[in-house]
Amino acid sequence: MIRMVGTVQRWLLALMIVCYLLAAVVPRPGEVLRTVALPVLGSGSSVTMPMILLAVTLSTAGLGVRVRDLRTVLGRPVRLASGVAVNALLPVVLLPVAALCLRAWPDAAEVECLAVGLLLVLAMPIADGAASWGQNAGGNVPLVVAMVVGSTMLSPVTVPWGLTVSAALVGPAGVGSLDDTARIDGLAGTAGAAAFALALIVLPCLAGIIARAVVGERRTTRAAPVVKLVNLVNILLLCYVNASGALGQALSHPDPDFMILAVGVAGVVCCLSFLAGRWISRWTRCDTPDGISLTFATGMNNTSAAAVLAASWFAHRPQVLLPILAYSLLQKLAAGLFGTRAAAPPAAQA
Repeated sequence: MIRMVGTVQRWLLALMIVCYLLAAVVPRPGEVLRTVALPVLGSGSSVTMPMILLAVTLSTAGLGVRVRDLRTVLGRPVRLASGVAVNALLPVVLLPVAALCLRAWPDAAEVECLAVGLLLVLAMPIADGAASWGQNAGGNVPLVVAMVVGSTMLSPVTVPWGLTVSAALVGPAGVGSLDDTARIDGLAGTAGAAAFALALIVLPCLAGIIARAVVGERRTTRAAPVVKLVNLVNILLLCYVNASGALGQALSHPDPDFMILAVGVAGVVCCLSFLAGRWISRWTRCDTPDGISLTFATGMNNTSAAAVLAASWFAHRPQVLLPILAYSLLQKLAAGLFGTRAAAPPAAQA
């Protein structure tokens, strides 16, 4: 089991690409799964399959958090606060730059979809995968785990704030008509984003942390390989379901210019996120492990949550998912490249 988990983890990026290809060629099963919804008693609302998959992913991530690791970090709160704050401020810094660069693009509707997709990604909390990447690169694992948890717990506040401020900065004067900025404003202003973050990000993660404390370290460690394998399968299924609508339409109505633009801009913004973390870690004079942790926390956002939110709130604009899906792959590629460089000896980096 442990060997199988290790193999899947090593090939996770390639398996995600396979899921995207399947979503493009055989999108129908994913589209059916996206329409599956369970009614919530007494609320008049429903929970979709992508929401369930996202909650499972974050609850299993919470199972990997040890409370004693969080306690060790609380003695140095400046590093923790800086990582959470920088991640929350990224959309305010990066989106206006992207908006200025996109003003010359002739199709305002494409720019709108691209801007909204990037906005949703950058407004999300730190990805739980940052802890795994940080550990592989030699980072301070308790610190990056604490940053992930802190960013997640604050997401009911930071996500609506990020959406509101970013939408104002990249509004009509920045990238064109942006009709969907009204939907962004509604999402943030009507507590929709806060409810989404609380129900599908905070509570599942918190449930995982509590479950680990109740079950105990020994039993949790024993079940860890099975939990990790279930989580990896869940992540791949969520990738397929999220991609099924956007990539299927992209092939049936091909628009190579927009796809190239989405991949290019997502790649640039992703690289700038990692570089921002690198620069801040040097500016604050972090030691090497803390600097690695800060860089991964700054560079990685929860793209799965962004995709689920886009699929539910912008179902009428499946093109919004394209930059999110591109960002999801590219940030893992960037994390792998940075991790390899960070883990290399100084002589190899020269």
